[in-house]
Amino acid sequence: MEAIEIKQAVILAGGRGERLKPLTDHVPKPMAPVGGVPFLSYLIKSVLDTGIRRVLLLVGYKAEVIIEYYGRQTGDDLSIDYSIGSDDDQTGRRLLNAWDLLDRHFLLMYGDNYWPIEFERMLEHYRAGRAPVMTTIFDNKNGTGEYGAENNIRVGSDGMVKRYDKARRAAGLNGVDIGYFIMDRDVLDKGRQGNISLERDVLVDLAARRRLSGYVTHTQYYYITDPASLRRFEEVAAVKGCEPVEHCLVMEAAG
Repeated sequence: MEAIEIKQAVILAGGRGERLKPLTDHVPKPMAPVGGVPFLSYLIKSVLDTGIRRVLLLVGYKAEVIIEYYGRQTGDDLSIDYSIGSDDDQTGRRLLNAWDLLDRHFLLMYGDNYWPIEFERMLEHYRAGRAPVMTTIFDNKNGTGEYGAENNIRVGSDGMVKRYDKARRAAGLNGVDIGYFIMDRDVLDKGRQGNISLERDVLVDLAARRRLSGYVTHTQYYYITDPASLRRFEEVAAVKGCEPVEHCLVMEAAG
């Protein structure tokens, strides 16, 4: 096994959250409140639970709300930095804009999905060396994904992603990409121009070239697509004991 260590988590946190309006008229989607605390704080706590202490937030829409809340901070307990893009930047563009801030290998997460990170198993799977990028795939056996029984990815018995289809129309799709990746920065073309999408451009291309592997999980993930799913996560967080990062830790580190 290659001795790959992951010490940085990168969170895509620039989304508008159109289906959460009017809430997101005032805050970006990852800052939607869950029990009075931003959803993003739950994601940061889940990162800290893996042992990772460095977080890079890729912000855009209402970036100032996130920066004002968490601050720019460096510390042994928690370090937060930012890559600031425009409101209209797509996910691939945000990653390319942040290229110089990325570790060679990093954990990439969407800012609107929550999953209890199976970090050691993910890392073991990635270290096996099947591909430079690995996505996490919820098996969706019971149709409890974001779009019910509809899937957006096909993974083969060899662990390689055969098809990535954000539109969920292709035949043979057998899981849901839930937005937790381990990525080698070098697959990203630093000089690439245009407002590219991670999902529609980068991942589709990687799958076609057999450079995208899949870690399959049976553990339910949660999402904050609309008011109903936001309320559901709030209920789940209370029952399962999901915790946000303590605001006092954030404020102390920011000071």
